[in-house]
Amino acid sequence: MSSDAPLSAEQVNLACFQLSRQVDELSCSVAQAAPFARTLLRVVGRVVIDTAAPNAEPHLWASTEGMALQWLNEALAPLGYEVRPLAGSGRPEVPAPSSEWT
Repeated sequence: MSSDAPLSAEQVNLACFQLSRQVDELSCSVAQAAPFARTLLRVVGRVVIDTAAPNAEPHLWASTEGMALQWLNEALAPLGYEVRPLAGSGRPEVPAPSSEWT
């Protein structure tokens, strides 16, 4: 594979997983930084694998989006933030955590 070739969804997902493991080894100046970065990488990997894999199904997006928003909420909570829909957007609240998505 040439260095110009795009990575597959599986390769991007694996890279995010490997990077998230590397974040564990870093000494961050702020305690919340590493868990936040790990979650962001986890979200990217999952979104890519669920939407860009060869047999990705568009109708599964709602589930992937809900799971990603839940994970972001979990990462933001220690920082004092939460994911909320914009007023007037017509978007639902972030679903409650489900063992199915964790």
